[in-house]
Amino acid sequence: MDNWGVTMDKKINLYNTDGTKKFETLVTSTVSSQSAAVSASRILLVSATDHYVEFGDNPTADATGFVIPANAPMQFHFVPGQKVAARTHNGNGHISIVDID
Repeated sequence: MDNWGVTMDKKINLYNTDGTKKFETLVTSTVSSQSAAVSASRILLVSATDHYVEFGDNPTADATGFVIPANAPMQFHFVPGQKVAARTHNGNGHISIVDID
């Protein structure tokens, strides 16, 4: 099924077989928040609020970054070991980073 231009081609498991999580949810505001290092080579970002995002070894999200629109899950190829930084346009929010390898 096509969702905002993103084809969801498989079932997404949120937990590894050993019970550990395959996702991280950042609490966000208008100040950049940074994830832990992500081990996946493909990630899904999803949030109920608009977010600016950046990827890198020590990224900082600002208002010139890439926008993840509210309620529009987006997949990205990712460099394992890097981090995701996110911030809202205004107010507080949450953004989930899901390993979809």
